[in-house]
Amino acid sequence: MSLTKKRIQDKIEIVGEFKHIQVRYQDQIIEDGKVISQSYERTVVDCGDEAKAIEHDVKAIADIYWTDEIKTAYTASLVV
Repeated sequence: MSLTKKRIQDKIEIVGEFKHIQVRYQDQIIEDGKVISQSYERTVVDCGDEAKAIEHDVKAIADIYWTDEIKTAYTASLVV
């Protein structure tokens, strides 16, 4: 009997006016090649957070959706 733990980035969603990126991870416990347990964790990469986009391997997606116009509008919304 061998147990292993595996983390999979299983869902990426673009949400909201400012195109935040939601990343869902699935943590699996695998016994002899069969998943015996799984849990989920979700994180949000806010518009313009380039470092977090790189960390979660969604930078290419961010480059598509985070236009200069969107980033400027998001920054302006934080000041209010």
